[in-house]
This record gives sequence, C-alpha cells and structure tokens, in this order.
Amino acid sequence: MSSSTVAGFSRRAAAQLGVAIALTAALGGVLQLHKLASIDSAGREFAETSSAVKVSFLLPFALAKSSANLAVGRWADAYGRRRVTVLGWSVGVIAPVLGMIATRVKSGGFGVVTMSALFLGCAQGLTWTALVLACVDICGSTRRGFASGLNETVGYTAIALFAHVYGAMESSGVTCSWVDETRSDACVASNSEQTCVTPDDWTSACVGACVCRGYMQVPMGIELLMCLIGLIVSVVLLKESSGGHRFAVGGSSWVNPIDEDESMDKGVVGVRISNDDKFDRSGAASFAAAKVETFREAMYRTSWANKNTAVVCYAAFCANFETAVAWGLMSVWARDQLALTGRQRDVFTACYSFMKGFTQIGSGMLSDKIGRKTPMAFGLIGGAISLLIATFGAGFRGHFTVGASDVDKLKSTEYAVLTFSSVFLGFCTGVTYPLLAAAAVDHAPDANHYASTLGVVRFWRDLGYAMGVPLAAIADSSSTEVALILVSLVMLSAGVAVAKVYAEKNPNNSDVGYVETASDEPGDVDLPRFS
Repeated sequence: MSSSTVAGFSRRAAAQLGVAIALTAALGGVLQLHKLASIDSAGREFAETSSAVKVSFLLPFALAKSSANLAVGRWADAYGRRRVTVLGWSVGVIAPVLGMIATRVKSGGFGVVTMSALFLGCAQGLTWTALVLACVDICGSTRRGFASGLNETVGYTAIALFAHVYGAMESSGVTCSWVDETRSDACVASNSEQTCVTPDDWTSACVGACVCRGYMQVPMGIELLMCLIGLIVSVVLLKESSGGHRFAVGGSSWVNPIDEDESMDKGVVGVRISNDDKFDRSGAASFAAAKVETFREAMYRTSWANKNTAVVCYAAFCANFETAVAWGLMSVWARDQLALTGRQRDVFTACYSFMKGFTQIGSGMLSDKIGRKTPMAFGLIGGAISLLIATFGAGFRGHFTVGASDVDKLKSTEYAVLTFSSVFLGFCTGVTYPLLAAAAVDHAPDANHYASTLGVVRFWRDLGYAMGVPLAAIADSSSTEVALILVSLVMLSAGVAVAKVYAEKNPNNSDVGYVETASDEPGDVDLPRFS
C-alpha cells in the first residue's frame, strides 16, 4: 500500500473523515445539553406541571429538524456539503442565546426555551445530514453502512458522555430555594424533610414553591461555545466532498465513479460527472446537463411511489418516535413521577444513548454484508419489547414488580429495570438507525438522487420526534404506562412492515470510494483534491 493511503483511504480523505466525525461529536454534545436543561428547567425553574408542556420543546425541534432534512437533500447537492454545514452551525448559535434570555423573561420564560428548540432542530437537521452525506461521499457505496454507522456512533456516544457532563453541571451550577412559605399539604407530604437545596430535593408537588435556578446559564454557555467552535472548524478545516463541487485539478479527481448502468431519469439534481469526463491542467471539464427534481417529486417518489423507500420512511418515523419517548416522556416519568435522582436519570439516559451509538458502527458494517432488512426489522421489534419491559417492570405502581416489598426496594427495582430496558432499547435502536440512511441510498434511482432521497427519509424520521408531545398528553390524561404500550404497538407494526415489504438491493460494488489516479510524474501518487 502506498504511504499516501491509510486503510483504503488517502491521508487527506481520512483527515476529512476525522473532521466530519469530530463535528458530529460536537453536535451530539450540543443536543444533549440543550435537551436535558430544557426538561429539568420546565418544572424546577419555570414551574410547569404538565408532562406535555415539559416535553413541548420536542414539537418545534421535530418540525424544524425534519423540514431542514427535507431541504438539505437539495441544498447539499446544489451548494455542497460544506456550505450547508456552515449554515447549520450559524443557525445553531441562536438556540443557546435564546435559552440564556429565557431566564430574564418575567412571564412565559419556558416559551422562550421552547422557541429555542426551533433553531436547535434546524441546526441539527442541516448540519448532521450534511455530515452524514460527507461521510458517505468519502467512504463510497460499498461502505455506506459503515459510513452512516460511524457517523451515528460518534454522535450518540457524544450524547451519552454529555449526559454525565450535564449531571456535573447541574450538581455544581444549579441551586434551589423556597420562594413560597405557603406550602400545600401535598408538598409537605412528598417532601417531609422540607428541604429545597439541590434539584433532587424538588418534587412535582412543590412546583412553584421550591425553585431551582441555573439551568440556562452554565449548560447554555457551554453549548454556545461548542457551536462557535463547530462553526470555526467548518469554515477553516472542512473541505467539500460532493462530486458536483469537487473540481479535479492536474489530471486527478476525487470523485466516486458513477455506474453507466444507472439510469438518468427526470429527477437528476445538479450535474453528473460521467466516467468519460476529461480534465486538463486547468481543471476544466465538460458536464452533462441535468434536470432538477422538485421537493414534491422527491417526496412523492421516496414516501410513496417506491415501496422500499416508503417502508424505510415509516421505520424511520417510528425510530425517532421511540427516541422522543426515551428522551422526553421516560425522562420526565423517571425523575418527576418515579422520584429517581438526577444522577440515576442521567445514567439510564446515557445507557440508552451509549448503546445506540456503540451498536451502530457494527450494525452498519454488518448490513453491508448481510443486507438491511433483517437488522432493521429486529431493531424495531426488539425496541417494542424493551418499552414493554420498562412499562411493566417500572410502572403500574409495582404491581408487576417481583421482590419490591418496600418503597426503597421498589425504587431500586424501578431503576434497575429502567437501566436494563434503556440498554436493550439503545441496542435495538442502534441496530436499526444507521441502516435507514444506507437503505435510502441503496434504493435511490442513481447517485444524483442520494441526497434528496436521504433528505426525505430523514424528514420522516425526525418528524417522529413531534409525537413525543401528543404522547405526553395521553400520559397526562390517562397514564404513562398506557402511552408506552401504544408506542410499543406502533414500533411492532413497523418491524413487521419491514419484514414483509422491504426488498434488499445490494450496493454497487463498482464504487470503492475516492479514486486516486497516477499523476504525470513517475512514482508519484496524486492525493484527492479538495475544493
């Protein structure tokens, strides 16, 4: 192997892959800090009582992220991955700024926090999708599962790690005190020692009387710093990876070759570099004209016309429906209703995110060998089972719990069950998650439809976050257990749909990633060129 290549990649391509996954890690950290601070501040700082209100930030987050994903499919082809990434970080800066402003609003402060999630979702949708596409560009079609899995593994491992970072911030930066000397009988009963010093002293019965401050200062300040660093790194270090914007110079091109058997239908976006393109020393090349696919055409083709991408859209929607439950309702349920401590909540939240991330790279690589269908179906059905374990093991006031003879033992059992179910849920979701992007690209009509197809699938996937709010409303009106059972049934239906409908399509083995051609100088190897 030439000294200019590392594990099948040129050193420059490997370096760019490193930049892309480092930015993805930063995205995961930003998301976790904002999410946990929003959930915990709702009742403790802003005196919100409804579960639906506490997770209401998921609605603007979902709508913004899903819409951004739909748009980024075309934008990433038309303007390039790098420009979309820079735009995403620029928008993301607004989210923590609004969070810090929320504490200065006399009334409706949590409404400002909820509005900040709109910018968080837009930034996450633009940047994360562009970085997934960049990773797929670099790794090539035979490693799509690996590329998607690596990206998601790094992102969700960062989410898991930042649960502990957030916990340290909360314990050191958040202080609580009584602001109302008149306390209800329910507050006295739930907090018999009448302490209000740390966030774990707070109970839902004492909402408005015991108030905690600091959620919007330290976490949001760190989030703002990370967004600014991400923006600077994207401008200075990230290079363009898409074929339509990587112009070859000096007889070398860093372009994934396009199989001549792939058809060019009316939905081609941007320009297509053919295998016969000739580059001269000035970097000039001739390109075939290409027709542009509209949003409507991409949405119809991916969501309905093609049964394979349609079932992937449904599976993707259910995957983040479940994630909204894990991030929102289960977090509120565990801390504010089951009375787990913040540290315990952070641990089982981290277990979910860590397993979801850790599993994805292996799942992605395995799917490149055995296909996407079986792992996707397994992950969805297994996720449904894990939610049922949490529901009956930690819910229903211990009626289905074995060996919990007193309150302390019951809490210990509930914590153990939630941790186990979170590990299992994270594992199952991690099996499914990276395959959604790979399956979407597998069934795109040709290479020029990769981004638009992936954008539509990610639109439906992230729209699933929005279901966390009506689901929490169901929990408010009936019980959290009923809401969790409904989610498990939806996920089970998605797993069965994938098993019955989805047809495998092996990646094009002719695409081995970034291709290097010998330069005019004997003994030299041209490295990939970045625009």
